[in-house]
This record gives sequence, C-alpha cells and structure tokens, in this order.
Amino acid sequence: MSNEDKFSDGEELLKILIRSAPNNLREIRFFDNFKISLESLGSFLEGWRGRPSLSILTSDPVYEGENYINLVKKYKDDGVIKDFRREI
Repeated sequence: MSNEDKFSDGEELLKILIRSAPNNLREIRFFDNFKISLESLGSFLEGWRGRPSLSILTSDPVYEGENYINLVKKYKDDGVIKDFRREI
C-alpha cells in the first residue's frame, strides 16, 4: 500500500467516524495502515467539537512534527482532544 493510499484511507476513515461514531467513543488508535494529513486531522477535530474529548494513539512518528504538535495543542486547549500520544 502506497503512502498516498494510506493518506486517502485515513481521510475516508475520519469522515466515517464523524458521520457514524457513537457519542460514547473516547479513544481512537491509528496504526500502520492509516496516515492522516494535517488538513484532514484539522477537519476531523473541527467536526468532533461538541462531543466527548478524544484520546488519540498512533505509532507513526510523523505526528511528532511541529505542525501536528501545534494543531493538537490547539484542540487540547479547546477540549476536543484529551490525549494524543505515540505508542511503539
């Protein structure tokens, strides 16, 4: 699976979660086959506003980049994200 396919699949997964996730969803784990672009993550988090705060776990170091860190901080400060961390 190419990185482009992984980004496309990740974006589609986030759209499905916004449409269909139960209100009691509190944790999402993204590993290996899903990559989320900065833009898609921002759109997802904006769409998640008003729901319970999320804990998001991932294994990909790309989310430790400065742009992702700043985006996550913004949504943590707003109460959309409870926790965002990388697990190996």
